[in-house]
Parts: sequence; C-alpha cells; structure tokens
Amino acid sequence: MKNVIAIMLGLFMSATALAGPDFGGHVGLKSDHLMRGMTMNSGLAAHAGVQLDWNGAKAGLNVHQNDQNGDAKMMADMFAGYNMGLGDFQIGLEYHNYSFRDDWDNKLSDFEEVQATLRHEWGYARHHSGLDDAPDYWEVGTGALKYVNVWYGDWEDTGSNYGVSADLGNHLGGDIAVGWTWFDADSASDMEDDDTLWVTYTVAF
Repeated sequence: MKNVIAIMLGLFMSATALAGPDFGGHVGLKSDHLMRGMTMNSGLAAHAGVQLDWNGAKAGLNVHQNDQNGDAKMMADMFAGYNMGLGDFQIGLEYHNYSFRDDWDNKLSDFEEVQATLRHEWGYARHHSGLDDAPDYWEVGTGALKYVNVWYGDWEDTGSNYGVSADLGNHLGGDIAVGWTWFDADSASDMEDDDTLWVTYTVAF
C-alpha cells in the first residue's frame, strides 16, 4: 500500500515541475447514485467533485449522496493518478480510496484500489486491483456507436453489470445524460439484482 502511494506521489511531483496546474470541478444531481451497476440510494442524489490536473498528473475528490433506508449518507472517492499518450492510445494509472459514512447498508465497507485504464477512440478497457483483499473489478465499453455508449463490467464476488447511455448535450447550464443499467448480483454476495433507468444533470466549473 505504501509503495503504491509513493509511486503515485512520485509521478505527480515529477509532472508538476513542468508547468502550471489546471483546477476544475463539478456539481450536480442524479436520479440514482450507481456504483458499478448497484443502486446506492432510493431517490434524487447530489454529487460534487474537484480535481487538479498538472502535465498528465491529477488528484482530486468526488463525493456522492447516498440515501440508506431514509438516512442521508455520503460516499467519498479520493484519487491520484497519471495519464500519458502512447500513439493512438491513452494509458492511465490511478489510486482510489473509497470511504462510506457508516458501511453502505451494511454491505460495502471502505476500500482502496489501483486502477489501470487503456483508452482508444473506439473504446476503453479498465481493471481495478483491490488492495488489502478488496475485490477486483474490470470493465470494457465503447462510445463509438452513433448515438449511445455501452459497457460491461464484473465486480469479483459481488456481481456484474451492463448498460447503455446517451449524452443529451448542455441544457439549462448543465450537461444532461440518460441511461439504463442492469446489475446481476453474485449468488454468494448480499446484493440483489437490479435494473435502473437514470438521468444526470452536471454543471462543470
């Protein structure tokens, strides 16, 4: 774990020596907060995030509102990473620390992972390696179809998900997207199958 953090900090510090930083963020609302296909709230949820980018290095924080049995809770995702181009591909390596205010519905606890991503104009492949016995996750998807994005992912010992979404553009000052996601719970997990039709509204700054 300490080695992972040291590598991420080394990449970030080496990149920051080259040029000035770029700071940005977002705030928004979504009809459902989904995490790898799982619905984590029972109604409208707020979300926000900030990110510092510097010559391929990045660090930031995303927070999401979760409604657990009527109680408003929060999930935080702290991350740091580095992206670089390689021909027609983009390669990314990130460290993520997920924390839940009170274990989510007694089913998810805080965990950390390292994420490796390979992107091309035709799509992406991403693998999340869980740290300290946290389960792994992988996902593939494409936005190369004319109007929609599609993906499939599998969370070890938890469940798989697939879905379709469409970006509707900028309206009323924010970006709007709609989609449908299906979650197929692993028979050995405490999760339940679920399908969700969702919409998001996000304002970037």
